[in-house]
Amino acid sequence: MAFSSGQIVRFHDIDRAGIVYYPRFFDYIHRTFEDFCDAEVGVPHHKIVDELKIGFPVVHIESEFHHPLQHGDRITVEMTCARLGRSSMTMRYRLFRPGATEPAAEAAITTACVDIADVRPIPIPDLLRAAFQRHLAP
Repeated sequence: MAFSSGQIVRFHDIDRAGIVYYPRFFDYIHRTFEDFCDAEVGVPHHKIVDELKIGFPVVHIESEFHHPLQHGDRITVEMTCARLGRSSMTMRYRLFRPGATEPAAEAAITTACVDIADVRPIPIPDLLRAAFQRHLAP
């Protein structure tokens, strides 16, 4: 089952062509990950970083852009866990325009779970692992 987050395309997200500037898609994706931490883990993302001293740096991204997004679109970002390893994971994201059944963009992002102090890999803590497992893709 996918976790969903609603986002609004703001004026500062668009380029001179009037569509979302492609790096902004990754902002929507990261906001979805932050929303997931708050809603599904029960710990805001900033506390995971600041208090638990755990980070998830990106090690690999694959993305495809199918349809443009425009200022004012109320988009939905769906997130599923495609792979859950000992100290890394791959999350899949699909971004939908209002009323669309086909995604405007898709991405697969692999992150490592690290100790913030020395940026070394650590096992994904049980609290986080349980939340990711609830959203494992079949």
